[in-house]
Amino acid sequence: MQKSLRGISGILTGLIVLGVLAGLVAAAKRFHVESHNRKVEIALEWQEVSQLAQATGRPIPEILGKFREQGVSTLVLQEETLTTMEQSGALHPERKAQTNGVMATSVPLASTELLLRIQAALTARSLKTFTTPLAPPGITPTVFVVPFEDLSRPDIKHFDLVVPMDYATLRTLGLGLPLEGVTAANSAGLRIAGRIGNFPGVSESSAQKVVQALVDQGASTVIFSGEEALGYRGLEKQVANLFRSPDAPPVPHKEDEIPLSPLPITYGAVEFGKQKGDEKLSAALHGDFVRVHSIQAAEMGQVDENEAVERFEKAARERNIRFCYVRLLTFAGKDPVEDNVKFLNKIRAGMRRGSALTGGDLSFGEAHRYEETGVPTILFAILGLSVAAGLVWMLKTALPLPDAKAGLILVVGGLLCALLAWKLDETGRKLVALLAGIVFPTVACLRTFPRRNAGKPLPPNACLSHAVKGIVLASGITAIGIIHVVGLLATRPFMVHASQFLGIKAQHAVPLLLVALVAVAGGATLPEETWTRWKTRAGDQFRAAMQEPARFGLLIVGIIALAAIVLVVARTGNDAGVGVSGAELKGRAILDRILPVRPRTKEFLVGHPLFILGLAWWWRGRRRLGLPCLVFGSLGQVSLLNTFCHIHTPLVISAWRDGIGLVLGVLLGAAIFLVVERMTPPPRERSEA
Repeated sequence: MQKSLRGISGILTGLIVLGVLAGLVAAAKRFHVESHNRKVEIALEWQEVSQLAQATGRPIPEILGKFREQGVSTLVLQEETLTTMEQSGALHPERKAQTNGVMATSVPLASTELLLRIQAALTARSLKTFTTPLAPPGITPTVFVVPFEDLSRPDIKHFDLVVPMDYATLRTLGLGLPLEGVTAANSAGLRIAGRIGNFPGVSESSAQKVVQALVDQGASTVIFSGEEALGYRGLEKQVANLFRSPDAPPVPHKEDEIPLSPLPITYGAVEFGKQKGDEKLSAALHGDFVRVHSIQAAEMGQVDENEAVERFEKAARERNIRFCYVRLLTFAGKDPVEDNVKFLNKIRAGMRRGSALTGGDLSFGEAHRYEETGVPTILFAILGLSVAAGLVWMLKTALPLPDAKAGLILVVGGLLCALLAWKLDETGRKLVALLAGIVFPTVACLRTFPRRNAGKPLPPNACLSHAVKGIVLASGITAIGIIHVVGLLATRPFMVHASQFLGIKAQHAVPLLLVALVAVAGGATLPEETWTRWKTRAGDQFRAAMQEPARFGLLIVGIIALAAIVLVVARTGNDAGVGVSGAELKGRAILDRILPVRPRTKEFLVGHPLFILGLAWWWRGRRRLGLPCLVFGSLGQVSLLNTFCHIHTPLVISAWRDGIGLVLGVLLGAAIFLVVERMTPPPRERSEA
């Protein structure tokens, strides 16, 4: 820590060291959970498998056998509805008068079994049925009838099933999973994932019956279809209890409520699905579910095969996805079965590429929910105290803050951060993590900021040596912040993206703004500098900056730099408002193939090279050029920490990404510096910085 820190320097150092130790313990627990959940479940849609068998004339067991060899372990079965049966020709509804003169929609059925199946679906959803047509005002009832004597079921007396609802309302009635698909999955030794939709009038009782029906048919995972999750809107917490682990505590509920008992089925939360109610359901489960990645059928027809393979590979390796819902690539060509086998083989090979140390070598089979990390809450309080110490460190670096005031800030800030991290659960820890994400990269850049000094320009090699030492020091301080963020957010909800880092754009923008302000004020505080001298110096520097003549070239460069920073901040986050160009996508694909993990573009192409150039040019004497590079190069340190703010990315992937980006960025910055120095005359000696 800087030499000017005296008085409370020991306290600051001790608190930060304690915070680093607490963060490392939490990170180790998170790494243990990640390393013990490396099995990916690959699932195919039953409807597509059936369609492929019909198109090629090959038996379904033969096709499923080939797919199993490529790691497929699950069939996804969409529940049948009256609409799907009508589309297949199994139902032919018609409106006509009944024997008592009531107009109704008559639906002839092919068997008594189907009638009983419809009756069971109606009963599960608490919909009333009768045996004689009724005529409620404004409603045309629906009559399900077997128009012949069903000799296959002589034990069941013939009856008509009357529902006092319009047939148009009943068309989406779920009738359970298709029996052919259930039989095919069981025969092939595959697991079953059931897809059901929400329905009007859903209640706790009806939701439980519908999910129990899935379990009875052998489903081990449920993935909701349509635009709504089961229980939307208002029953998400109650429905969540059906999917929690048996040993997990019930979702918080009112004292007079009895929570639903869990069923042996796992909820599959679709990544990027944006289903209504999914966010509340996932939050209520506190990460007790499996994340699913899928490419929608309409989108699948437009993406390239390699792009589809890359999406599933990255989902499993880089985002903790453990259930890949794959749609078949093609139904055309000379041998579409073999084409789809090759497609699945590429996905499998991509997930197995590399080793466990690089996020690869994944295995295949039943997906498991992530365990809780079990980080003691006292560690969060220690981390909160340490972040407050980091805040004081930042203030002492930027300003000549007296020890008395620094101590007061430490006490107040420490109590507040510790309470937020300890007592306010996820929200408090997210706020403290945001503070850490701002404080430590800012300190890293300010501590590396060259002090005002006189002297001759150093030789290029010596300048590079100073620059490399500077970026190593800065990255080490940023690493302290990384450990704090990782420790504060080392719980299961963050690992499965049920909760996420708060203020991702602010974490990018605020440190850059703070570094820029300190630069305008003439740099970080000088050794033994008093508050009066600092105010005078900062005021003079600020006035000089404001009175600087506006040169056209400098103005253009400033506008371009500002636009670049705005673009970087806009592109930050999981739901960035700015897309990625085709050229950049191709560049990313190349890096993915040749490197264990692709580094972030803004780090190795922008932030780190500019940081190296800024430091090297400063020591070389080109300080008007070096200072802007240092300010904008601060983006590299900010991004280093930001990489670890994506908690759903495994720790090993984030570490590789930062490490590779740092090495490439340093090499690129050094190469640019040497080329420029070789092509330009040496700078003139200056007596004052």
